Amino acid sequence: MPRSNATWLLLLVVAFGAGRFPAGAKIQFDVFPGFDSVARAGAWYPVGIEIFNDGPGFDGVVELDAGQGTLRIPIELPSNTRKRFTVPLFNVSRNFLAVDGRLLDDRGKVRDEQLARRVTVQGWEVPLMGALPGSFTGAPAFPELSQSQPAWQPRVARLQPELFPDSPIALSGLNSLYLNTARALELKEPQVQALVSWVEGGGQLIVAVDQPTDVTATPWLQSLLPASPSGLAEAPIGRALDDWVRAGNWRPEFAARVPDTTRSGATPSAQRFLRRSPEGVDPFVALVSDGTMASAAVPVLGLRPRGGRTALSSDGRALIVEGRRGLGQVVVLAFNPEREPLRSWSLRPWFFARLADIPAPLLAPGDRNPFGSRGLDSVFGAMVETRQVRKLPVGLLLLLLLGYLVVIGPFDQWWLRRINRPMLTWITFPLYVVLFSGLIYFIGYKLRAGQTEWNELQVVDVVPRGDGGRCLLRGWSFGSLYSPANETYALGSSLPVAAVRGEFRGLWGAGPDASRITVTARPQGFDAEVFVPVWTSTMAVADWEEDDAPAPIQARNTDNGQIEIRNDSGRTLGPLWVVGPEGMQMVPELAAGATRVMDPREGGADRLDHLMASWNGRFQGALSQRDETFGGGERVSIDDWPEAAVAASFPAAMQSPGGSYVWPAGFDLAPLLTQGDVVVMAWYPDATLTPPLNRFESIRSRKGTLLRIAVPAEGRP
Repeated sequence: MPRSNATWLLLLVVAFGAGRFPAGAKIQFDVFPGFDSVARAGAWYPVGIEIFNDGPGFDGVVELDAGQGTLRIPIELPSNTRKRFTVPLFNVSRNFLAVDGRLLDDRGKVRDEQLARRVTVQGWEVPLMGALPGSFTGAPAFPELSQSQPAWQPRVARLQPELFPDSPIALSGLNSLYLNTARALELKEPQVQALVSWVEGGGQLIVAVDQPTDVTATPWLQSLLPASPSGLAEAPIGRALDDWVRAGNWRPEFAARVPDTTRSGATPSAQRFLRRSPEGVDPFVALVSDGTMASAAVPVLGLRPRGGRTALSSDGRALIVEGRRGLGQVVVLAFNPEREPLRSWSLRPWFFARLADIPAPLLAPGDRNPFGSRGLDSVFGAMVETRQVRKLPVGLLLLLLLGYLVVIGPFDQWWLRRINRPMLTWITFPLYVVLFSGLIYFIGYKLRAGQTEWNELQVVDVVPRGDGGRCLLRGWSFGSLYSPANETYALGSSLPVAAVRGEFRGLWGAGPDASRITVTARPQGFDAEVFVPVWTSTMAVADWEEDDAPAPIQARNTDNGQIEIRNDSGRTLGPLWVVGPEGMQMVPELAAGATRVMDPREGGADRLDHLMASWNGRFQGALSQRDETFGGGERVSIDDWPEAAVAASFPAAMQSPGGSYVWPAGFDLAPLLTQGDVVVMAWYPDATLTPPLNRFESIRSRKGTLLRIAVPAEGRP
C-alpha cells in the first residue's frame, strides 16, 4: 500500500475514534454504602449510587456485592446525564463490611468500579438515628461514651436529601429519624412515600419546625404531624427541658425500638419491659443542669395538638407533641434545636438520647457483652425446611468409616494371603474404592433423594388506613427450596416495594449461610436466581410492602375493653389469638365475613408467658440441630406453623443468656404490649396473602400466612 493511502487510513481511524469518544469523555461512578458509612448488624442499609456519563449513551448494569449475593440494577445512561438512586442491601456481618460496586455496559465490560468500600458496623442492639438537619453544624448527636467497643456507641448518621432512600426497606435499619422541615421541601415523592411507610411500619420521626410556612407548604408533612404550628415567641424553657431530660417519664410508642440488653428470661408482661440499668444506675439522673440554659430565652412555636398528645409543656405552652402513626410515632418539637441557645446546650446530646429512647445501660461507660446471637430466620427455617432430607447419624458414619478401613487393611491382607495371591491387591484395592463409593452414594440417595419442593410462610402486619377498610401490608416471606438435582431456580416478586436475601443465621454461634442469590432489581419488585446443589435445600427471605391494599382483617376496641374482629379475607381464618398486656385468648376459627368479640383478659396473664417458655426450648433445639452437618437420629422440625409463628412474633420475650435472637426491624410485637396495645393474630391457612416467591413448578409445596394487627390502647388515636 502506498504511504499516502496508509496515512489517509490512519487519519480516518483517528477521526472516527474522536467522533465516537469525544475528548475528555469519561464516566463518574460513585458508591456510597450505609447511613453515612454506618450500617447495623443484621439489618438492611441503603447503598447510594451516583453516575455521570459524559460520553456516548449506553445501557448498563450496576453490580453490588457485599459477601452474601449479587444485586444487579439495570440502568439507561444517555449521553451527558447524571443519575442518583439508592438500593437496599442486607448486612450479615457483626464487625466487618465492605461493598464492591461495578458499572458494566451492555456487552458485560467493566466501565468503572469501586471496590471494598468500607462501612462501619454498629451493634444490632444499639440504636441508630438518621438525620436530615437544616445545617451541617446543627445535626443532632448522642453522648460520646468511653469504651473500647465502637460498635456499642449509639450513633447519628447524617443523610443527604439527594441520596435519601426511596424504599422503606432501605430505611428499616434506622430506629429514629430527625427531620428539619427546611429539608422536607427537598424530598421527592418516592422518598416521601418511603419515609411515610417507614413511620407507619414502626419508625420514629422527630420533626423540628424551622418555619411554620415549611409545614403549610408541604401537604404530606402537614397531614403527618400530630400538631399544627403557629406564631413564634420567646420563652425561658431551659429548666423544663433540663428536668425532662434528667427525670422525664417518657415512653415513646414506636415498634422499631431496640431490646433492653439487661433483661434475661423476660416475659411479655408490660411491667417487665421497663428499661433499667444494672444495679439501678441511671446516667440521666446523674446529669448536671445547665445553669446558662435555665435562664436563656428560646424561640418557641405555638403547637396545637391534632391527633396527638402533649408530652412536655412549660407554663401552659406545648414543647413536645407526639402522635401515633400506624406502628410508628411522629414527635414534633416546638423549638429548633439547631439554633442558639439550644445548639450550645450542654445536655443537648442527652436530650436526643432521651427522645430516641436509648436504654440507659447503653449510655453507661464500660465494655459490654453481645446480646443478640441467633437469627430468627433460622426459627422459620426449621418450620419451612423440607422433611425429605434426613441426616446420617454420626455413629453410623464412624461405623462405615471403620468398616472401610478394616476392608482395605486387615481383611484385604488376610484373604489375599489365604489364597496366596498378595499381588492381587493392585486389583482389589480399586474395587473396594468403587464398592464403598457406590455404597455411600446409595446411602446418600436413600437419605436425601426426593422431589422439588417449595414451602413458604408469610408473616404480615396489617396497618389500617382511614376507616380500616384499606391498609398498608408489611410482610416477611420465609421460603425454603429443596432440589433433587444441581439446578438454578427463579424467584421473584412484582410488588413495588420488595427485596430478597438469603437466610441470616445470626451474629454469634452460627455458621454463615452458604447460599448466594443473584438478584435483579426491577421498577416493580425483583427477579432472582438461586443455585441449589443436589439433595440440599436453601432458604430465601423477602421483605415487602403493599400500600393501599384491601384489609384482610379489621379489629377495634369496644366500649367495655373487648376486641371486635371482622374477617374480610374471603376465607375462613383460624386459629385466632388476641394478646394483650393482661392476658391472651384463642379461638379455633372465624368464618369469612363473620365478626367476633374477644377478650384477652379471659385467658389469664401468664398464658402467653407459658407459650413462650414452651416454644423457646423447641426453637433452641431446632437451631442447634439445624447447624449440624450430621444428625444424631430423628430430625428436629417444627410442624405447628400457626402457634410457632405466634411465639416467634415475641422474640424479646425469649431472650436469655443461654439463647437469644436477632430479628428484623419492627418484627417483635413486645413493644406494642409495653404501650398497652392489644395484638390480634389470625392464621390464613394453606395460602399466601400475596403471590408466592417461587417462579417454578414444585411437586411438593406447603404455604401459610400469619396476619397480625395492633389495636391501640383505649383512649389512644
